[in-house]
Amino acid sequence: MNFLNIAKKDIKLMLKDPGALVVLFLLPMMLITIMSFALKPVYGDQTDAVKILVADMDKSEDSKRYIEGIDEVEGMDVDELDKESEIEKSVQDGENPMGIIIPKGFQDSLEKGEKIDVKVISDMAQLETVSVLQKAIEGVAQSLSVNYEISSMVDEQVASINQTMETQVNDITKAYEERIASLTALLPQGAGQPADQEAVPANGDAVNTDELKSSLTSQAQSSMKEPMIGFVTASAKGEKEPPTPDAFQQNVPGFTVMYAFFIVMYAGRSFLNEKSSGTFTRILNAPVNRWTLFFGKMLPNFIVGIAQVAVLFAFGYFVFDMSLGTSPFGLAAISIALVWASSCLGMLIAALFKTEAQVNGWSVLIVLTLAALGGTMVPLFIMPDFMKQLALITPHAWALNGFQDILVRGGGLEDVISNIGVLFAFGLAFLLVSVWKLKFD
Repeated sequence: MNFLNIAKKDIKLMLKDPGALVVLFLLPMMLITIMSFALKPVYGDQTDAVKILVADMDKSEDSKRYIEGIDEVEGMDVDELDKESEIEKSVQDGENPMGIIIPKGFQDSLEKGEKIDVKVISDMAQLETVSVLQKAIEGVAQSLSVNYEISSMVDEQVASINQTMETQVNDITKAYEERIASLTALLPQGAGQPADQEAVPANGDAVNTDELKSSLTSQAQSSMKEPMIGFVTASAKGEKEPPTPDAFQQNVPGFTVMYAFFIVMYAGRSFLNEKSSGTFTRILNAPVNRWTLFFGKMLPNFIVGIAQVAVLFAFGYFVFDMSLGTSPFGLAAISIALVWASSCLGMLIAALFKTEAQVNGWSVLIVLTLAALGGTMVPLFIMPDFMKQLALITPHAWALNGFQDILVRGGGLEDVISNIGVLFAFGLAFLLVSVWKLKFD
């Protein structure tokens, strides 16, 4: 009997265990689906526009322009109602996060330069959403008020310019007339009378204030939308905008990594079952050396782990249209390294614990603790800095970062070499301790 026969026997036993199949395959699929849809807004994947209720009590051109401005904001959809009470009820019932009431006299106040308050009704139970919406509607209001502020400034400046021009033209006209009169007095009477002179217009050329206002308003609004000073976010690797995973790119590899390590529970049980049934002793009495037995027990965990990763990534690809990146070799390599580390940890569990209760309890504790620290439950990119550093003591973080280098950042095999090396190092450390501690009697 060689190690392949031992592996074949263990795989058949595992396939006959419905509980193992549920935990290793069905449970992660369910969690991937539930958690991905539940946490889509956290990853910026919210595709549905937020509905903003608006009651326009003014019914003016400016109030309509304000509503149109809100409706043009990406991610916001205006729903106009007739009564303030309807908005209050909808927000109070939690159906909508925010409602706006534009008061009567909205346009008149803007034209007079007077402050006017737009009433905002908010659901404080949705405070995070409300705060974002509040900033958006304030920005639209600021843009609208630019028209009237510029109009007022233009009127004042044009009036000042006209007054200055009129004074200067009058002075020039007066000096001109006095000069003509003095020259005329020097001529013989009746001779060389100057021709009638065309009067200099008192106000010069008229200033087109409407065109000036329109030009300034357009420039100001363009400046608000596209300021001269901008910000570009860059990562240490030099990408213009470091990508972050979406809900599925986080949860599919995250839960795959987490549940790949659940194999440790079955590795431990396998040794215990062999010993309690006497099969272990019979195998040792056969012409089989201990290393053959060791790797024969480890191989099924590795095969099942590879199958598990393949099934879960196929689930993400076919069901949720998740991209698998552009490097199949890189994806395969990081998957093999992950399964190697989890299989070796399974052998360590089998070597350290002697009863089923110990195997079950310690397996769950170790796997869930490492999963939580490694970023498979909570994304690493939202963790505080010290937690990100702490995550590096787990194989989970190295595997998850490797997967996201491939899936999210478009990396290749060369980009995950360090992740693969660390995962193999974890596995080797687990393996050496398990060989040292494992009792073959």
